[in-house]
Amino acid sequence: MHNMTVPQDIERKATERSNIEFALSQLSDFKRTFDPVLVSFFKEEFSKIGGDIRQEATDLLKEGYEFVLSGGKRLRPAFMYFGYVASGGEPNDSIIKASLSVELFHSGALILDDIIDHSDLRRGRPTVHKVIAENIGDEDLGEGVAIIAGNTLIALAGKSLSSFPADNETMRAARELYDQMGMEINYGQYLDMIGNVTGDVDIDWIMKVMEYKTARYTIEKPLLIGASLAGASKEVLQLHDDILGMFGDEEKVGKPVDSDLKEGKKTLLILETIQRLGISGRVDDIARINSILGNHDLSDQDYKWVQNIIVETDTLNYCREIAEQLIVKSKQSLENVSINPEAKKYLLGIADYMLTREK
Repeated sequence: MHNMTVPQDIERKATERSNIEFALSQLSDFKRTFDPVLVSFFKEEFSKIGGDIRQEATDLLKEGYEFVLSGGKRLRPAFMYFGYVASGGEPNDSIIKASLSVELFHSGALILDDIIDHSDLRRGRPTVHKVIAENIGDEDLGEGVAIIAGNTLIALAGKSLSSFPADNETMRAARELYDQMGMEINYGQYLDMIGNVTGDVDIDWIMKVMEYKTARYTIEKPLLIGASLAGASKEVLQLHDDILGMFGDEEKVGKPVDSDLKEGKKTLLILETIQRLGISGRVDDIARINSILGNHDLSDQDYKWVQNIIVETDTLNYCREIAEQLIVKSKQSLENVSINPEAKKYLLGIADYMLTREK
């Protein structure tokens, strides 16, 4: 009986690999189409500066522009685009331009997040507030200008979405989803911040942070906004309850980055590890973890020790199994809905990719 399942398992894995390759190819193609539209959008905005606005304002827009172009796979706008196509929307320049909204929102949020977390690097480069502070020679002013730059990108995000040619009812539905996205990431960010200083954090708390700070605005809302612009049926829009599993987050399926430890973040990996150590009566190890959390002078030795403890207690496998279960659930929900075949194949492939990708 066991041998009979082996060919099925091989076939399933081959299908998953094929879907991942297809999805990555589609994502690469999308990025090549998306980036020139992004550049054109900013060129238009640059051309509007002058007249009543002093030319110096160009520097503010330039900071945001350079950051958006500095990297990123364009996953969020791709989700919005394929949500649109999956729901019967005809691919065109208008949906590409509208999909700028979720990438610009994301970029603005990252600039603000880096200020909150006092981060020095983003995508292997100095963060926006550090670059500005270096240029003007004032750290406080650098943070202030970076906040404005982040807010400018978020304002442009709404502008790009509103450019989509849709009737009032369709646009109102899309804007409602967009506004919900903005509120949800703020709730997630707040819970993440106060979670570092409160003693009431549990697994439900951590899952809510990841859901609202990551899953909803990375996957769910972009998909639904795109579907809404295509006039999606309620059946497709209701996918959101099951589709949240289609993301791989370092806090769930990977090793903790040292910045999380330095900031004292109680991630799922850390919380579950502490619980397992408690069950085993390893009080000294719990005390050491607690002394490491929030230590801005974290040593490589302590960092590697935490990683080893997470593996030793089998917490890493536990978190990966949770992520895999969510992926399976989301894929099942997609299989049962009638949508554009190519868009479905992309979503199935990107689901597996986001689970298996290396950070």
